[in-house]
Amino acid sequence: MKLTVLLLLLCPFQLLAQTDSVQTLRRDDLKLIDSELQPAYYGRYGSMVRSQYMYDGLDIRAKDLAPYIMASGEPTAIQEFNKYLSNRHTGGWLIGGGLTAMLVGAIIGTSNSPVNVQQAIVCPTGMVCGGANGTVYGGQVVGYQNAIDHQRETAVKTGVLTFVMGGVLTSIGWSMQYPGKHVRKAVQFYNRALKQRQGISWQLQPYSSYSSAGLGFVGRF
Repeated sequence: MKLTVLLLLLCPFQLLAQTDSVQTLRRDDLKLIDSELQPAYYGRYGSMVRSQYMYDGLDIRAKDLAPYIMASGEPTAIQEFNKYLSNRHTGGWLIGGGLTAMLVGAIIGTSNSPVNVQQAIVCPTGMVCGGANGTVYGGQVVGYQNAIDHQRETAVKTGVLTFVMGGVLTSIGWSMQYPGKHVRKAVQFYNRALKQRQGISWQLQPYSSYSSAGLGFVGRF
């Protein structure tokens, strides 16, 4: 019991320690974001080109650029990146709705299949009919024939349509998950803002050539 009370007392201090250990990004410490085009292969024949972003020499996913973009304070970069995040959020809902629609469509289609059923042939009332098993009187079943249950047929068509529409929604949602022009614009405005703040920095560096050696000023933009 005493150990439990002690742990409960120490938990708030542990949370405070964790909060203090989180480092907030400072605007002056931000670095440029590099990008390069890389081929991405999907399937045996399909391929496309995607942008790979790098921060401080390490590959980074587009969605993980958020802390750096937000810390820059560049309004246009933040606006463009928020559009990308909004598209991802909408795409997530479309994927969820599309998968649900595909599941519902599959259940409707399979539960109402097959549409071909055995329909009973009934001898008309007041008449005598010859059936496969002999004489059949009015109101009794003479035999069976293949027929289409139109109610099931309509349900199967509805299920197939629902499944296809769910697939379309899922595809649209997946396409909205990929970084596109909004991320590229956000990175461009972010880098331009950093370069404008940095301006030109002059550094004294050694140099050497075949005829001379010494120190010289190097300008970095």
